[in-house]
Amino acid sequence: MTMPRFLLFTGLLALTACSSTVPSTAVPVVTTPTQTSSKLGVVEIEFSGIGSQLQAAALRPLTTQALTDRPCVAIGSSLAQSTVDLGGKRYMQATFPVTNNCTTDLKNLTYVAVRRLGSNATLGDSAITSMKTFGGTDAAVSLATQILPTQPVYISGKRLNVDQNTANLQVFDDTNSGELDGLQSQVDANRTTYDLLPYGFVVSSVGSRTIPIGGTGEVTFALSVPIQTSKAQDIFSFRLLANATTNSVTSVTQGLEEQDAAGKAAVETRAAALPGSEIRTLLGPALTSATFATGSVPVCQVRTAGPRSAPTATLVNTQGTLSLSAPYLPSIIGGAQLQPGGTVTVNGNQFPAKVSSLTSLTPATLSVTNNLVHPVVAFPLQRQTGTVQAGSSCSQQTINVPMRISPFTSLEAGGQHTLGVKSNGTVVAWGDSSSGQTTVPPELRGVVSVSAGAFHSVALKSDGTVVAWGDNGVGQVNVPAGLGGVVAVSAGQSHNLALKSNGTVVAWGYNGSGQTAVPAGLSGVVAVSAGAYHSVALKSDGTVVAWGSNSFGQTSVPVWLSGVVAISAGQSHNLALKSDGTVVAWGFNGNGQLNVPEGLSGVVAVSAGEVYNVALKSDGMVVGWGSNGYGQADIPVSVSTGGVVAVSIGQYHGLALKSDGTVVAWGSNSTGQATVPDSLTLTVP
Repeated sequence: MTMPRFLLFTGLLALTACSSTVPSTAVPVVTTPTQTSSKLGVVEIEFSGIGSQLQAAALRPLTTQALTDRPCVAIGSSLAQSTVDLGGKRYMQATFPVTNNCTTDLKNLTYVAVRRLGSNATLGDSAITSMKTFGGTDAAVSLATQILPTQPVYISGKRLNVDQNTANLQVFDDTNSGELDGLQSQVDANRTTYDLLPYGFVVSSVGSRTIPIGGTGEVTFALSVPIQTSKAQDIFSFRLLANATTNSVTSVTQGLEEQDAAGKAAVETRAAALPGSEIRTLLGPALTSATFATGSVPVCQVRTAGPRSAPTATLVNTQGTLSLSAPYLPSIIGGAQLQPGGTVTVNGNQFPAKVSSLTSLTPATLSVTNNLVHPVVAFPLQRQTGTVQAGSSCSQQTINVPMRISPFTSLEAGGQHTLGVKSNGTVVAWGDSSSGQTTVPPELRGVVSVSAGAFHSVALKSDGTVVAWGDNGVGQVNVPAGLGGVVAVSAGQSHNLALKSNGTVVAWGYNGSGQTAVPAGLSGVVAVSAGAYHSVALKSDGTVVAWGSNSFGQTSVPVWLSGVVAISAGQSHNLALKSDGTVVAWGFNGNGQLNVPEGLSGVVAVSAGEVYNVALKSDGMVVGWGSNGYGQADIPVSVSTGGVVAVSIGQYHGLALKSDGTVVAWGSNSTGQATVPDSLTLTVP
């Protein structure tokens, strides 16, 4: 939408009850030389003994690397280690210091489990390289696939509890071209020797996931080992192979040991301490809908042995009945459509379904990139429909989902005026007309989308051309000669943005803060939004680019922000809607406009006003926050109860388009901007 117009803990592992903690006598690993190689290093983590006799060590496997090619991450001697026995399992954990000798800071440095291929393959296609029994013999290879990752735990009152200070188990998206493949490229892109498994343990330092140059953090490895009926056959020692990688995604895991109400609360607290992080919840047998972490991504399978195409062991492998539905709202043409949403039902409990595969069945209308649906641009611009086939790792089913692609804005709030598009392609306008902004050119026809600035108006026609009228004090209605092939427009206070079908952006009007100085080489854009004195663009890879005034940090896009499917620029702040239905805000916060309501999810559209915001949810309900001086954040009952298909807010007034094409307005009505014409109906997306 357009702008506002006007204007882990990382200390030693502490276990109680049946656990024990002792200093290690293992020989320290020699710190390797500082270098710039992206290969951060393979290590073997060795556990031997039990109880007070447990020892743990980090060992560097023998390689033929030259000295200058050796890893720049050093893992030292164990700081603490412990074991607890419960329920036929022995839970073993050890904490190690990790030093960054590289030439850059390392974010989300994680030791990811890896299976070694070839003649020196790991045991049972797992990450275990060796095992010995208490009897001194090699342990049965089948036991290797039963050594599984856990969160670090301790026993209190005969109950297994997760140590929140060192809980750092990570699980990763294991789909083709997913998150794990990005990590794999840091290790062995062709998988000739090493194949990463989708779990690991992240390094942290004083609550931060970034280890600065020369800095030291700590990592805790935690695994469970099956206890055998014969002590002689019990595992006495084993080694886990892991490779250090960095990750742009910050996440926390709700493990199998924390699937009750207390575990849910603890995981949510861990995530809250890491701004921008996401929660991933293992769908274990003890999990219920009530104990599923709020806003979490469900994880149905974690491979612990074997290749992706044919896992031979898993930490969790939950299958259920899948149901999917199309996104509630369509998006701007050329923009990324939200994935089909739905649920998976497991043992009578319903969980949100994560789509793991999307295929377009109507390629002339839709395309699928990075698991997001994009409408295929064609002129004349028109509303489209199509079908995609969707699946989930939580189910063996695939479902065909029809999707409406309605790429146009038919209702828009400006500074103190309002624009709408009728089904016959004409424009209706009301409110302030002091600069002629509501004086629609009488010959204007074939309009598919509108955008309202502070004192000017812009319309996009079906042939890809643009018309503008109203205040022209700084050239904001002087549409560049020959401009065509436009698929979306956005009007700021006194400037405009036009998105072309080739993914480039054209800007004109006031440039006092560089808001029309489109970054050189900017391409792959799928949506644009103009603020008061800044501009924002969404790229097809889900990242955001901003330029212009940065007086309140409005163009300082959070470095961790990704997975965005929609944007909206306010006067000096921005909103980003993520593919998981959550909202991120940054920039000026003088009126609480960045204080996204706690727990807000299921959002399908956002609109940023001057100093307040609204979000439309998938159930058709609208939520508002920020300044409320004119009642603009007081959503009317007729809007807050549902049935809304589009929202837009201006300087001090808000608009909602209902499914029957009628319009509801609220907030300031100083110039009649909230007085909807009688019997008006607009085009419904």
